[in-house]
Amino acid sequence: MQIDYAIMGGAACCLTATDPGRMTGDVDLVIQVDQRMITADRLTTELVTKYPSKFAPVNQFGHTIPGYKLALPGGGSRVVDLEVFDFQSWPQRPQYNIQTASRRTMNINGCPVKIFSPEWILREKILSQYERQGGAKEATDIQDLMRIIPLAVPGKPELNFSNDQKLESALSNLLQKRPGLALRLKEKINCAPVFGNW
Repeated sequence: MQIDYAIMGGAACCLTATDPGRMTGDVDLVIQVDQRMITADRLTTELVTKYPSKFAPVNQFGHTIPGYKLALPGGGSRVVDLEVFDFQSWPQRPQYNIQTASRRTMNINGCPVKIFSPEWILREKILSQYERQGGAKEATDIQDLMRIIPLAVPGKPELNFSNDQKLESALSNLLQKRPGLALRLKEKINCAPVFGNW
């Protein structure tokens, strides 16, 4: 279908940090809506109807998403949820505009796979641990960002948190919980309002 995309979330962390102990049960990705107007919802419909041997509809919170039928050794299979997002449908999330986001392409079993950059992932994990405080995924977000910190390159646009109140609050909150991360994050992230006291 030739759709531009980037993988994010736990799958991106697994592929980027290559920690054999980190697993995920789904794949989150953002697609770029082009002149064909293939949105996340339309892609879901196309995958499920045109490729039923590879994709199945999965009901998630009253919304249908595609599930990839993963063949397992020994002849079994498992459906892996694909959570697909697009900037056009989620304009309140400018980070989903993959035309302005840093990405990289990895070779996975001979196939090129597009993933958001470590800097993008680090920023999103800092934000998501703040948004999911008290939830089961908060600890996973913090573990993920700790794995990604060494891979992030300072000076990238995604790591400029100054003048973004939500990112400043998320970073400040993280450092209240994990003050030991301050020096490592200060080396990577530009955020004078938070790091002025460190």
